[in-house]
Amino acid sequence: MDKELIQVLIGLFSILATTIVFFICLKLGHDRNKKRVPPGNMGLPWIGETWEFYKAQKRNRLFEEFIQPRITKHGKVFKTSLMGSPTVIVNGANANRFILSNEFKMVVSSWPSASVQLMGKNSIMEKQGERHRCLRGIISTTFGDAGLETLVPKICRSILSHLGQKWNCQEEISLYRSTKTMTFTIVFECLLGINVQEGMLETFERILEGVFTPAIQFPGSKFSRAKKARSEIHRKIVEVVREKRQQMEGCGRMQEKERVGMLLSRLVAGLIRGDISEEEVVDNVVLLVFAAHDTTSFAIAMTFKMLAQHPNCHAQLLQGKLSVTINRKI
Repeated sequence: MDKELIQVLIGLFSILATTIVFFICLKLGHDRNKKRVPPGNMGLPWIGETWEFYKAQKRNRLFEEFIQPRITKHGKVFKTSLMGSPTVIVNGANANRFILSNEFKMVVSSWPSASVQLMGKNSIMEKQGERHRCLRGIISTTFGDAGLETLVPKICRSILSHLGQKWNCQEEISLYRSTKTMTFTIVFECLLGINVQEGMLETFERILEGVFTPAIQFPGSKFSRAKKARSEIHRKIVEVVREKRQQMEGCGRMQEKERVGMLLSRLVAGLIRGDISEEEVVDNVVLLVFAAHDTTSFAIAMTFKMLAQHPNCHAQLLQGKLSVTINRKI
């Protein structure tokens, strides 16, 4: 009996010792991992620092009020928590080069749930590996030398038309709003070959309002309004894509100018070949409008602002433009 008791005690002790060793190793491993996490503040549970992020973003002072204070306190690489996700923010050329050169290797891109739902789970931003390469190949061919020869003159004509209609004889211009209208028209009409209908810009902007909001859908919320707007845009683009497919299948080969200069034609051609699905066409159209319209219009507006604040740079830019014009005439 004593021997049996001793054996049981030895067995229990072995199990206990193994468990203790396991948890010690786990703790040491956790501590080592913690040492590799950059400094920062995770904020409140789940909410994190999302509220501070949104406040700065709403005032269009994201860098000045959110990023810069944390760089000053924690350094160029710091941790935080945004929209329920632990987040590491990196700053500086070297850090950005590391991230961009190691995409799909050491890092994988991901987006907040609201962004994925509104931009589309079948867009290139959510694809990896072969699917990503396939979509990137279709999209990038539009911006090759042959494609740009057709595309650039279209864009120039669209810009001149916009300036003539919206800028001439105007005492005051809302620059950011004007550039948003202009880039939206360029993307749809020059890049995609879709005529801009009344109300389309406003509908699309309702989508953008929900891209970086919490993915909580209740009546009246920004995300709920954005989802409704996304459904409207989805229906319109599906109609255009199906009409384009019928046209291309009926006419056979595309005309050369259309083939090299129209992104929508490229995407639909991939759809006809079976390389991509209809949902991938629609989602990538929405994503490309977002990427080309919203960010480009902001960059243009900020460029004008900086030139206005630095007259010497403005003068140098004008001088450079005049030099190019004179050399062309010669």
